[in-house]
Amino acid sequence: MTGLKVVGLISGGKDSLFSLLHCIANGHEIVALANLYPPEHNREDIIEDLDSFMYQTVGHTVIPLYQHALDLPLYRQEILGTAVNQDKSYSTNDENHPAVEQDETESLVPLLQKVMAAHPEVNAVSTGAILSDYQRTRVEAIAIRLGLIPLSYLWHWTYLPPYTQTSLLEDMQSVKQDARIIKVASGGLDASFLWNNVADARTKQRLIRAMERFGGDQGGAVLGEGGEYETLAVDGPLPLWKARIEIGAEDRVTVEGEGGTASLKILNASVVGKDAPAPGGTRSDTNDVAPRIPSLFDDSFQDVLNCVEAFEPQISAVEDAQSSHIKLPQPVPLASWQITNSMQVARVANMTMEGSSAVEQMTSIARHLDAVLSEIGWALNDTTFTTIILRRMSDFATVNRLYGTWFSGPNPPARVTIASGDVLPVGVEVILSLDLAKRNSEQPRQGLHVQSRSYWAPANIGPYSQAISVPSETASQSTCMSYVVHVAGQIALVPATMELLSTQGGTESDGFRVQTVLALQHLWRIGEATNVVQWLGAVAFITANTYTQAVSRAQIASLAWLKAHAVHLESPGENDDESPADLDVWDLRSRGALQHTSPSTSALSNRLGTGVGITPPCFVVQVEELPRGASIEWSSTGITGEAVDQIDQSELPHYCTPWVLAATDSFSRYLDRHYTSQDCPHPQSASYGYCGRLAWSGKSRRCRGHRDRPYREHIASAIGVSQHGVYEGSFTRKLHSSAECSNHTMSAYMGRVKPTTSRCSRTQIYLNESCMT
Repeated sequence: MTGLKVVGLISGGKDSLFSLLHCIANGHEIVALANLYPPEHNREDIIEDLDSFMYQTVGHTVIPLYQHALDLPLYRQEILGTAVNQDKSYSTNDENHPAVEQDETESLVPLLQKVMAAHPEVNAVSTGAILSDYQRTRVEAIAIRLGLIPLSYLWHWTYLPPYTQTSLLEDMQSVKQDARIIKVASGGLDASFLWNNVADARTKQRLIRAMERFGGDQGGAVLGEGGEYETLAVDGPLPLWKARIEIGAEDRVTVEGEGGTASLKILNASVVGKDAPAPGGTRSDTNDVAPRIPSLFDDSFQDVLNCVEAFEPQISAVEDAQSSHIKLPQPVPLASWQITNSMQVARVANMTMEGSSAVEQMTSIARHLDAVLSEIGWALNDTTFTTIILRRMSDFATVNRLYGTWFSGPNPPARVTIASGDVLPVGVEVILSLDLAKRNSEQPRQGLHVQSRSYWAPANIGPYSQAISVPSETASQSTCMSYVVHVAGQIALVPATMELLSTQGGTESDGFRVQTVLALQHLWRIGEATNVVQWLGAVAFITANTYTQAVSRAQIASLAWLKAHAVHLESPGENDDESPADLDVWDLRSRGALQHTSPSTSALSNRLGTGVGITPPCFVVQVEELPRGASIEWSSTGITGEAVDQIDQSELPHYCTPWVLAATDSFSRYLDRHYTSQDCPHPQSASYGYCGRLAWSGKSRRCRGHRDRPYREHIASAIGVSQHGVYEGSFTRKLHSSAECSNHTMSAYMGRVKPTTSRCSRTQIYLNESCMT
């Protein structure tokens, strides 16, 4: 990894300085510091604390000393304008805020341009954002506009191991960063907190107790994320801090403000060398101390990884004999420009156009799409989710540049991009599908578009969001607001570096397992950040070179999905002979009384995927290539507010379409389904598919076909997967079993249906719509 040349945006607060330590820990070089300060009309009229939505300004008179304490050049810019755009997300192309050029955020532009002119090597900017989307999105918008990489290593710190509000303060204490409270603005805090070291154990406990008394001990209040207090960093470890800032008691004046606020006015400050005695007679610390970097995996997903790594895929003798080759599907007919339209949602699927290249075809699609959407009463900015299927991933860069011009707002649609090779129809280089939802001013859609590098999840640098949430059609009729969350495809990028997870020293199989779990963790973290309470299902896109590898990877992905939903079983004795592959979602439901969770897995086990007691379906689809050469990409749709069994069944097709659409666009009609039960007319278990075929995630040694399965029936209704069959291709043809059609009992093989009753005249059921229900 090549280190970046970073300009650090500093306010003087604890977070902006601590984030610089993480930049250094990740191999980057701090080149310069940058700061914005309140306007100065004259020396007698200096605003001590500007009431800014964006910037901390209290203590700004001390800022010039940081260039000496850190031995780095400092660049400053006066804050101009006000908070014109007060939305959570920020964009200069926002039609709702035409005067955005006068926003105080724009003050960052001349400041950073000044730094870049003096230091042309600068290519990144650091910020101390932890939980504030307002602050993060504004810095990101300006940084991306200027061609800088935004770094927010503290982002969502409280959601990373060890999952506590105070962990950041403890990490600051461990490296001896000294940041003093210089303003309090919360009912639980008073002037007695001023000039306390915020990371000191006693101060930390006082903050916790104060926030608890006023009900603010959640959501980052202990860290001051809601403006409860402001700090001023005066010392820290080498190699960042070369000296410390000293402010004597006589140079600090307490100023009482309105509403119980209080702050310190700094009259004088000085820089003192590290070797000089600190106040109280002790010497300042001179050690070079690196901050703790959070572990890559959450505790829960480390458990999933351990299970996946211990799993041995089950390869049959027939599959092993075919391991030297893989039967790739031939090009298939494609029903282009399939349009589904309702009052609130719409879908335009399988868009193709003629052209000599992928970008030429994409350009033609764009022109035709505008006319189509206008005719059916929609606009491109109503898009919530897109699926791009390329013939070859080498076309991605040019197609992505063109695609990026379509969406100029702050939260572009979530997206999945795959390459399917020669399975695409002859002459087709790219296929585009869109899902759209009407905008509602009373219940606006929400977007999650994190473009900063962090330890949390991969940054989305480009024209797609991690997730787009839109109100469900029944939200206005429900006492509980419910959103549908469309999540972009996730691959195993290391968030802090944005490089594909390296598995040097391990086997190819080990590398796939680790990628599978890391990418799935990314999906989970995005779900938690968008308040998902239930996944409706998932598609795992995989690549493979051989038949055996495809079968093995499908089994690994399916197991990871199952284990990610499972509460960890710690009760010994019962069913000890079952291997991980034999663990079924119905076991988890029936043995729920025997299960319990540890605090580290509560979010995983209790918030996602368990709303109705079973694991949502997972489809594994083999494709030719994935972005960045990844081996697996996860995509899913979730809901917030209500469990899936509380949602109107008629809505589920709209909810499930993004991830099902992705699977069908990858030619999921090539299904290889093997029934494992020979003695029951309702076989429910399917082993794992391969080679562009769907793979059902459930696998059980016992048939549970006679149990009540309302959730699976809901999902089946939505996506066309019946209890005994699947929708083929574009959702227009359904395969039936004997339980649904008296004329047929059949078995599936090689993606086609073989009727076992010669008396039936409908010998091609998979092509015959007259036998559809």
